[in-house]
Amino acid sequence: MPQLSKDVITCSADEEVDMQRDENDSEKRLLSSSEFDYQPNASYRHREPRWFMGSSVWIILLVLNLTLFCMSVAFFASPFSRAIFRKSLSDQDLWKETSFYSPILDRYEMKKVARITNGSLYDTYPPSILRVPKGEEADKEWYRIGTGVFPIIISSKEVINLGKDPATAVKVPEEYGFGSDAYIAQTDVFHHLHCLDMLRKKISYDHYYRPKFGDHPDAQHEAHISHCIDLLAQAIKCSSSTDMITFNWVEGWDQPFPDFRNQKTCREFEGLLEWVNKNSLPVDVFQKLKAPPEGYVRLPEPAPELPPAG
Repeated sequence: MPQLSKDVITCSADEEVDMQRDENDSEKRLLSSSEFDYQPNASYRHREPRWFMGSSVWIILLVLNLTLFCMSVAFFASPFSRAIFRKSLSDQDLWKETSFYSPILDRYEMKKVARITNGSLYDTYPPSILRVPKGEEADKEWYRIGTGVFPIIISSKEVINLGKDPATAVKVPEEYGFGSDAYIAQTDVFHHLHCLDMLRKKISYDHYYRPKFGDHPDAQHEAHISHCIDLLAQAIKCSSSTDMITFNWVEGWDQPFPDFRNQKTCREFEGLLEWVNKNSLPVDVFQKLKAPPEGYVRLPEPAPELPPAG
């Protein structure tokens, strides 16, 4: 066996020491970097899980939506919002909102006008024609605005919209040239004025009714008068005007005297009258409607036979 020199052995021992030292240093570095000196990335340390970030966004959006919803409800419920909404409506929309269904409001643009009523106790000269108790001139005016206004033509659908039955409503025969779906309907205001005219004539009974009835008008006439009184009262109560009447001190009166000159917001009557007259059933056609067509439904008498007055 060959003999190794001491230098070789010594060198090998030194190398072992160096290698051991290197291994120790390397181990320390590894331990230091892996256990003692590890610092996580700062951005990673503060990063939230993705699911949490998504939930936060949805929560924020939900809160914002609920807030906007509550604010919207509060706004639309406020008087300010209602005032804006009313301003956005036309006069025609408001007429419809404050009236039962009428085909006239679908065909005719009702105008709104400002009026001051002439309600003075003593009329000025010349007097209003509607204050004249009797006579030809007064009769013509009352006929023009009341009895002389005839029904207009409406459709079966409009009859139904009025809450009535086309099977019992009077239909104009096709032979008169108004088609197969023509029914007649009167405008309420003109019937009211007709009733008021009846009461006017009742006040001047001697002039208007005594030549026909003498001292004892028949039961049908009396029923007509009481019908008009009752119907006008219902109409006035239905409208229930809230316009205000103030009072003044007036010479010759020992108590407050009402000032009946009131400002009014009105429907324009003359325009409506003109439109209805242009669209009404001709007088001669109306006068020919004496009996229903064969097989048409007849309703029972509206009242039992009335006893004679007297």
